[in-house]
Amino acid sequence: METADRRSAAAAANSRRAKRLAQQAHKTHPVIQAKQSQMYLITTLSQAQTDNSLINRVLPKEVLLKVFSFLDTKALCRSAQVCRSWNVLALDGSNWQRVDLFTFQRDVKSSVIENLACRCGGFLKELSLKGCENIHDSALRTFTSRCPNLEHLSLYRCKRVTDASCENLGRYCHKLNYLNLENCSSITDRAMRYIGDGCPNLTYLNISWCDAVQDRGVQIIITNCASLDTLILRGCEGLTENVFGPVEGQMASLKKLNLLQCFQLTDATVQNISNGAMNLEYLCMSNCNQITDRSLIALGQTSHNLKVLELSGCNLLGDNGFVQLSKGCKMLERLDMEDCSLISDITINNLSNQCVALRELSLSHCELITDESIQNLVTKHRETLKILELDNCPQLTDSTLSHLRHCRALKRIDLYDCQNVTKEAIVRFQHHRPNIEIHAYFAPVTPPADQVVNRGGICRCCVIL
Repeated sequence: METADRRSAAAAANSRRAKRLAQQAHKTHPVIQAKQSQMYLITTLSQAQTDNSLINRVLPKEVLLKVFSFLDTKALCRSAQVCRSWNVLALDGSNWQRVDLFTFQRDVKSSVIENLACRCGGFLKELSLKGCENIHDSALRTFTSRCPNLEHLSLYRCKRVTDASCENLGRYCHKLNYLNLENCSSITDRAMRYIGDGCPNLTYLNISWCDAVQDRGVQIIITNCASLDTLILRGCEGLTENVFGPVEGQMASLKKLNLLQCFQLTDATVQNISNGAMNLEYLCMSNCNQITDRSLIALGQTSHNLKVLELSGCNLLGDNGFVQLSKGCKMLERLDMEDCSLISDITINNLSNQCVALRELSLSHCELITDESIQNLVTKHRETLKILELDNCPQLTDSTLSHLRHCRALKRIDLYDCQNVTKEAIVRFQHHRPNIEIHAYFAPVTPPADQVVNRGGICRCCVIL
């Protein structure tokens, strides 16, 4: 009996010892401690005793609070671990006006958002929940009701967000001017109705890849948000060519419009844009492969403030359209014509002569352009041209590099798969202009069959400059 009691006591002692060691390991392990600290610091105040160190006794709390106002989220959380006094000051709502949880704690639970809203309340103006896929409508309902002064909100890739969250945004956050809903694939035209009705001060909206949003939703936003200057609609497959037709008279405030991969876009759509958005400065229509020269002619007639135009993959565009565009859009600074394979030297020469502010030009896969047009481009833009992309332009030769040596502002040249530009010419160019970044590729000559064979194939190497 006595032996059994001793064994039982020893087992209990071992159990207590194992439990104590596990608790110590749990407390000291850096990864676990870091994760616990992140959750704890955002949601609750420390229970530690107040510290009476010299800095706390000498500096008034108002001064310390001012110092904390310059710290970012990570620094605030580290400061909150010092002592009870600093914990209270670091977690004061006035220090949490701008919060980006993506750079601090990516696996954010809904309780964190709810407690953050309770702590920050009316102080919070900017919040980024980028990539926080665990956030859902109930958390945002609490958040929006407690943060009425919110101006900037990013819900990028918060895929559990639905129309209900947008309803609460419209109900409580009337000061909102920036909203990113990219990849929030569950939202529909109802969400656009709530936001349009409740957030009339909106200036930026991104609903890229929100396929359930259709023409009516976009039209509501344009109609109700009179100050909207940036609209990002990349990959919105629910839109049709008539999306801007009924509201072209209400698009005067638009300055930036992105329609990347809106495959239904046609010349009629671009005509609506040019008629209504005459103050447009940025327009992306890359991979909208139904548009023709008629679109460029329409833009050239009215879009005189256009500075950036992206047309990559629009392979129906030719010289006639770009000639008319260059006559009307003389303020162009960046132009992307990658894969516009129908253009020739005529387009480049007209752009060189008419668009005096041109700084960045992409001509990759434009196989008809020659050294002659590049020489003209360099002559007219010697002091302004910064980036030139010439990948897979087979008619360009070493002469092009000779001309480009005289571009004083040049920073980068792309020359992948330019078969008639030699490695020797690039080496000479780098000798004269070592600060310019050159991207090029040279496949080595295939070695004879009797040389070293590796794993059943010929050993190859590549040179990238």
